[in-house]
Amino acid sequence: PVLARAALARGAAAFTGDGDALERWQARARFVAATFAERGLVVPSPEEALRELCREAVSFAELRAAGLLHALRARAGHEKLIADMAPDRVTLQAGRGVNVHYDEGRPPWIESRLQDFFGMDRTPTVAGGRVALTVHLLAPNGRAVQVTGDLAGFWTRHYPSVRRELMRRYPRHKWPEDPT
Repeated sequence: PVLARAALARGAAAFTGDGDALERWQARARFVAATFAERGLVVPSPEEALRELCREAVSFAELRAAGLLHALRARAGHEKLIADMAPDRVTLQAGRGVNVHYDEGRPPWIESRLQDFFGMDRTPTVAGGRVALTVHLLAPNGRAVQVTGDLAGFWTRHYPSVRRELMRRYPRHKWPEDPT
């Protein structure tokens, strides 16, 4: 109990080695639980998993070595579903892999240069095609030129004017008339 109180006071992220990985996994697990609510999936809390690890550990070093994220995944029991339905990364048509962001209360989203989406006529999806990703299309300088959940609609309605602007600003880049 003493180790558990001290560990909980420090916070679960202190025992993962990568606090960002813990947050990303939790966000992905919550997304899957919400999207597939009919399955009644439960996302275990890191604190519960940390308490469980404290039963067998005697030091912070042992807790870190035990692997809190691994314990959470095992405790959840639906890691394959999370991996399949809420991937950490997706690969775009041009071959670039991008991180998928799962923010609470917002649709999952990705961002990459506009050119990385050339050849794609549909918005990428997750959750077995149930959820379209929100796409942040970036200019070559990394600034957003458009945010959309409808890539096909963007190509037909907005791309022609965006293309004219980008051709002036970035003449060395290719800007095809038909990006699909």
